[in-house]
Amino acid sequence: MSNTLVLLEPLLKDEVLLALHFWEQEARVSLLLAPRLADVTLRPGENAAAVYLLPKILACDGFFSRRAAAGRLTEPLLQAMAAEIQLLQNWVSAYQTPEWMYSPAELGPDSAEQAPELAEFADWLNRPAAELAVAWGEFHRRKGFGPLALHRVWRWEGRLLPVTQYDSICLDDLVGYQSQKDEVLANLRLFAREGRGNNMLLYGARGTGKSSLVKAAANALAAEGLCLVELPLEQMTSLPQLLALLQPQPRRYLLFVDDLSFERADQTYKITKAVLEGSVTTLGGNVLICATSNRRHLIVENWQDREGTEHLGGEVRASDSMSEKLSLADRFGLTVLFSVPRQEEYLQIVQALAQADGVSLPEAELRRRALQWAMWQKHNGQSGRTARQFVNSLSAPEVPR
Repeated sequence: MSNTLVLLEPLLKDEVLLALHFWEQEARVSLLLAPRLADVTLRPGENAAAVYLLPKILACDGFFSRRAAAGRLTEPLLQAMAAEIQLLQNWVSAYQTPEWMYSPAELGPDSAEQAPELAEFADWLNRPAAELAVAWGEFHRRKGFGPLALHRVWRWEGRLLPVTQYDSICLDDLVGYQSQKDEVLANLRLFAREGRGNNMLLYGARGTGKSSLVKAAANALAAEGLCLVELPLEQMTSLPQLLALLQPQPRRYLLFVDDLSFERADQTYKITKAVLEGSVTTLGGNVLICATSNRRHLIVENWQDREGTEHLGGEVRASDSMSEKLSLADRFGLTVLFSVPRQEEYLQIVQALAQADGVSLPEAELRRRALQWAMWQKHNGQSGRTARQFVNSLSAPEVPR
């Protein structure tokens, strides 16, 4: 058996693993580990090096993880991986964690609970290497390779940034708009299960729950492998780079663009339109776009756009220009309208939220104050957002006079 790593060679760039490999003094290894585990709760008896290295191993982007993600593992490859796992176990087992690194039990959950996606491998140091090779191969087949395997929610900022504290809203938290919920969920379920489905445009008045529904539906389908990537509009020009990163992965990714609109048909607009349909760079079977907007046609249209040749220098084919500006919305296969709730629907939302929050007010008083609140909040009107803000105000402690 080799005394170095080949399949897991990228790990050798890690300073802690190098110290374990060449067996530097335990004090040196502890010195390297301490700042890296400062925010991790270690139970007495846990090997700090094993806790630190587990996410590094599973996020390793190498030959084994890519073959596993593609479903192309062979018995010789599994045997080679088992040999390297055994080597890692030998290096890590030689390290003894000092008592001062352990956390008091009352401080909170253990390290496995802090990272639930790693919980099934928390005991990796003591499991048979051959068994782990198979288990890690299955992990990569389901979750993918590289850092993308470790998180379900991301934000694109020219590079992928994991979101560990994300909105855990569920569908039951959303009151009303049942037909919209059914339509969005059915489309996303088809995408999560079969890689089919339409790009979606959710449009309508402010505060009607468009963004909340996208996040709640993504959470509902998390167990089926659906991941969420927040895509800010200002990053749309780098969308082809994002697609190149996601398309080799086995999981499905929902790209979420909130408040999509354009002032003019600029480069960002043209890239968005081309990716949705008709570009060399197209969406793969594991990527779908969902956008929310307050406007149906997505791009600002001025009266001068309609005037054509009526004033000097006007475009001869003005109708063609207008068609270009209004055509982006047509490239979303599914459009879902969110209209402003009628007064009675607004009051039903208020009552449901108040009940969920344990607010105890007579129904007549609740309705009267809810309508009064909506009058004060003119910018949101009688919307779901207004209802949520109103109920939150009822739960806030009173300020002493």
